[in-house]
Amino acid sequence: VILTDVSSKDLHEEISDLLKAKYLTYSPAGEFKEVYGIIYGKHNRIFVSLPVKVKREAKNVHFLVDTGSPSTYICEEVYKSFKATIWNTSSPHSVLINNKATQVFLPPVNSHFTDVNVLGMDYLNTYRTKLIIDLENHYISLSFFGSLEQTDYQSYPLQYISRSL
Repeated sequence: VILTDVSSKDLHEEISDLLKAKYLTYSPAGEFKEVYGIIYGKHNRIFVSLPVKVKREAKNVHFLVDTGSPSTYICEEVYKSFKATIWNTSSPHSVLINNKATQVFLPPVNSHFTDVNVLGMDYLNTYRTKLIIDLENHYISLSFFGSLEQTDYQSYPLQYISRSL
């Protein structure tokens, strides 16, 4: 992930304002069936805010949704806000993201995203999320399996859908 255009300051200020959720503040929500996100910055980054629970405390954490990332990452600032100690920086850690058990990593040292959280394909696939990106209307929706009605095309293999187009 090359992410030189978003920083912790952006998460605390502008992105928090746009998402209407203050970064790293208490989150009363246990689990959302659907969340709405934003398209942010000159590189059109997709951000959503989800509750993260560590040590029985839940906070609003803003994530860059990255379908190119195989893993999910939570930055050190988030762990520090929970007063959590990280013993092994290369091993995954267990947290609840949107009340769903998830293995997350700390961003690699000297990476381009050390102070940003990334929601990767491991999480999106495990919890069968539906990601809708409408660039024309600047609309982002992340829904969790079972929260939306299944449409007819979802029961057909992709090869049949692409042939009919």
